[in-house]
Amino acid sequence: MIRATFPFSLISLWLSFSSAEAALQEPQICYVLDAVLFIYGIVLTILYCRLKLRNKDAVKKSPRNKDAGEGVYEGLKPHDQDTYETLGTKK
Repeated sequence: MIRATFPFSLISLWLSFSSAEAALQEPQICYVLDAVLFIYGIVLTILYCRLKLRNKDAVKKSPRNKDAGEGVYEGLKPHDQDTYETLGTKK
């Protein structure tokens, strides 16, 4: 239901701003755009902090059965032979 009305609300919002643009002078338009940008920045900051807190909670709740030294390198084995061979040097 919300998805069906969303495009219509965007179109009506766009039309209202286009008619209001003629009534606003240049500095006032900048203030409106600054306010929109400020609110956008606050919303993104809140969402980022919320995401970080959720990740910290998930890490705290997950069991730690792995050795702290292994991590990403778990299951990797060293090669038996070097990839490069040393050339014999003569003086």
